[in-house]
Formats: sequence, structure tokens, C-alpha cells
Amino acid sequence: MGGSRIGRGGESPRKRPPLYLQVERRIEDLLLRGRYKAGDRIPPETELIGTLGVSRVTVRAGLARLVDRGMLDRRQGSGTFLVRPPDGARLRSGLEKLETYTVHAERLGVRLSSEDLKIEEVGAGPDEVESLEAVEGAPLVRVSRILLMEDNPAAWMVDFVPADVIGTDEVRARFRPDAMLLDLLVSEGVPVGSSQMSIEAVMIGPDDPVGARLKLEAPSAALSLIQTMYLADGRPVQRSHDTFLPGKLNLHVVRELFEVRKLQEPSAFSGQLSASQCTERPGASDKP
Repeated sequence: MGGSRIGRGGESPRKRPPLYLQVERRIEDLLLRGRYKAGDRIPPETELIGTLGVSRVTVRAGLARLVDRGMLDRRQGSGTFLVRPPDGARLRSGLEKLETYTVHAERLGVRLSSEDLKIEEVGAGPDEVESLEAVEGAPLVRVSRILLMEDNPAAWMVDFVPADVIGTDEVRARFRPDAMLLDLLVSEGVPVGSSQMSIEAVMIGPDDPVGARLKLEAPSAALSLIQTMYLADGRPVQRSHDTFLPGKLNLHVVRELFEVRKLQEPSAFSGQLSASQCTERPGASDKP
């Protein structure tokens, strides 16, 4: 469990918060970056002392504050355990893998639920005609809702799937508010093999349909993700449009080196430079 030590210099003592408060914040940060989930045992005091560079008394004071806040549970003879993730916990998704947010939430110990859940049959509109290769007006199942993380609004989600893949009544009967529509499709044996996603930073406000649903009181940046899922044979089977509030989703991608341009050797480059410097410019005349 790595981390930088807490410094005692620099700021004026009047401006710098007490050391035990600094420790409290640093432990929260370490728990976030360490991806601990509810029920996990956190590092022992001796490790935290070495990581943070403070005394045992200060570490215990910081831990006690986190216990009082209901984030940690100290068990005599067993250690200290995470009860709930810190407030900054966010879903983490690697773009190179097709995994649902349900999987990420389970890893983090974050509780998901839904609000304003609506499951209905609608006709395919222009966006669905293009992405799902459907005929305009073709029957689709539409699932819309507010995704909650620990009872707090995190995203507005809208999913579409052709009604001949899974019917409206079946989705109503089997859809779980703490899961994704993709979880249901896979559970039903639909052979989803890949997806294509576009990501865009957007601004939403209280007067926007999405902002109003997320109960915004002021304009906010958001992350818009539009994704099409494909069957193993390449046919589109689901379209989703998710709008995440700041601090609720962390996307990353692993990239392999594919192609680069080799640079010239320094000696060859300097030789070319010298030659170009010595070349007479067009129109220039010799001077005595």
C-alpha cells in the first residue's frame, strides 16, 4: 500500500489542518486507490505508520474518526475492516474489456440501485434505426432509469433492445434494479460478443431533461457514453446511452505499441542540417 508521507513543513501552522485530520484524509485516499471493497481488512497500523510517516497515536486518531463516521469497523484481535467505500469511490472501467458496471461495483463493494425505473415497448427512432439496423417503428424494449450509487444519483441510463430478442414482459419480470440490461441478456443466453462505444464530455443543467432527472441545481459537466453491443456474428443487439455525473465513473484503456516513426540518427541529422545551412538560398549572390 504505497503513498507519500505527510509533511509537517511548508504551510503556516494556522493554515495547515491538524495532523490527525491530514491522516484521516490520506487514509481515505489510500483506500480509494487501493480499491478496497466493503468487508475487506485494511492495512494494519504498523504499515500505515510507515506509509504516512507519522506516530502510532496520530494514526489511531485518524482511524478513530473514520470509525466514528461509520466507514471503518475495528474488531478486537482481528483488525480494522472497511464498512463502506469512501465518498470518492467511483466505478472503474477498462475500455479494452466488455464488462458491466455491476461487475465493477461488486469489486469495489459499492451498492447499486435504481430510481424512476421505466420499462416499456417503443418504436425504433432514427438513432435506433442506425445503430440497431432496425426498420423505423420496429418494436423495441426501452429501459430507462436513474442509476444510484450508495443511494446517490450517479447516471441517467437509457437502453434499447429489439423485442424479438427479449420481450417487454420478460424484461419487467426479470430485470434487477441493481444490475444492467446486458447482465440480463447474457443470463438469458444471448451471445453478446463485443461492443463499440463513443465517449463525449457534455454540459447539462437543471433545465435539461437529463439534468432535471438527475436533480441538478446548477450546470454540471458530465460524461456521455453511447454504446452498441453486438452478437458474436456481428449483428447489433443493444443500444445504450449513459450520462454519468462527475466523480462517478473512471475510464481507462491499456494500449499496445503498434507503429512509430523511427527518428534519424543524431549524426546524420546534424550532417543534413549543416549541409542545408551551407546551401545558397535562391536569388542570393556571392559577396566579396
